[in-house]
Amino acid sequence: MAVVNSMAAWQALGVGSGNSGSLQKLEIKYETKHNDRGKILKRKSFYVLFNPSEISYSKSVSWESKPIADKGWASQAMRQDFQSSEPETLSITLFFDTYESRQSSGILHSFGIPANPLMPAPQTTNVKVYTEKVAELARISRELHRPPRCALWWGKFRLFEGVLTGLEQTFTLFMPDGTPVRAELGCTFTEFNTLAKLKDRELQSSDVAKTVVVQRTDTLQSIAAAEYNDASLWRHIAKANGIINPRAVKPGARLIIPQLRV
Repeated sequence: MAVVNSMAAWQALGVGSGNSGSLQKLEIKYETKHNDRGKILKRKSFYVLFNPSEISYSKSVSWESKPIADKGWASQAMRQDFQSSEPETLSITLFFDTYESRQSSGILHSFGIPANPLMPAPQTTNVKVYTEKVAELARISRELHRPPRCALWWGKFRLFEGVLTGLEQTFTLFMPDGTPVRAELGCTFTEFNTLAKLKDRELQSSDVAKTVVVQRTDTLQSIAAAEYNDASLWRHIAKANGIINPRAVKPGARLIIPQLRV
């Protein structure tokens, strides 16, 4: 199952004509150095040339349908067993134009290279000066030995944190000498999960399997009471961990807490 959330960026972030102050540019921050534990020590950043008009978030969750073992009225019913949750993704299209951005009007509009060959072409910058900053996010860093982690910020709002996993570059306008001056970059960023993040998100629901570490004062009954709100369900924990003598559980042992079947 995929959940997609697409929205007009200016509406979501409150920027534009209705917001006091100057219009904020989308900023991409990326790591340049980290320690042995993966903690980011240094970052660099750059601003996109033009703000996007739309951003899209996508999340996929896998469930498996299984029949309920019952001979009565529920014999045809199905239950949904959770399987996995895929990392969230953000999709965004970035527009780059160094030809029109040099026009005196400052207003974006579509037009081609001047038809009059005697008319001097405006001074322009190779658009790759800007697009290469994005493309570098998908390349292996010598310092990191992998592509960098990124954080997308728009003003005071952090839109997303992850890695660039998809990039499509389309160049649509060129000067007579072949210099590219207009491009669209389709970018897909994927959530980056460190071990620390996964531990912080350890599932706490009694209907999802998890693990616990036995403390000095714990018993199987007390653990069942804490996890299931029912001390009498301690046998489920014992069976899942192959425990024959419940009194033999030692502090420091890691126990599987099985999900409760409907």
